[in-house]
Amino acid sequence: MLKKMNLPNKLTMLRIALVPVFIIVMSIKIEGFEWLKYVALAIYAIAAFTDFLDGMISRKKGIVTTFGKIMDPLADKLLVSAGFIMLTASGTIPAYIAALVIFRDFWVSSIRMFGADKNVAIGAVLSGKIKTFLQLGGILLAIIDLPVSAGGGFGSFLVNSLKMNELQLLTNVFMSVFIAGAFIATIWSIIDYTFKFKKYIDVEK
Repeated sequence: MLKKMNLPNKLTMLRIALVPVFIIVMSIKIEGFEWLKYVALAIYAIAAFTDFLDGMISRKKGIVTTFGKIMDPLADKLLVSAGFIMLTASGTIPAYIAALVIFRDFWVSSIRMFGADKNVAIGAVLSGKIKTFLQLGGILLAIIDLPVSAGGGFGSFLVNSLKMNELQLLTNVFMSVFIAGAFIATIWSIIDYTFKFKKYIDVEK
């Protein structure tokens, strides 16, 4: 199957394959293995880069396939959801933020399904692109910010700034700003998609 795929689709499949690897590495909580967070960071960064790379190649070469239309958004959702769920489990990010992110993805997916039923492809809009940038950036910074036992976590700079060195403080501030921005952008994206594409939501069928 892989031999028949174009490069963007192969990158999409790589992104999907890296998700369970990331989850496994993030799940290892053994004393002395704290350095594994950098392995998780590298895995997530590579996966996030494939999202940028496959999009760039597709646009440059004009490659559009049905497989890509379906699997690329799915790969993005799996990657973002895995990041937020694992960081929520570690206590780094509040659960309500992860819940909102996952809700938004299901909601937008349902709108796209309504559009597909009417043979309309609902692509990414500006709010979605900004949301994705802030989410991925926030997740990467949150992984660096681990562990919570060392004073990390969303917004902890507000109460633990005196306990942090300059690098920890800077990382935590930027992570908190990115995650807060992602939360706001996610709400914006829900509203944006709903109002722009509500005409395709048919409640009479």
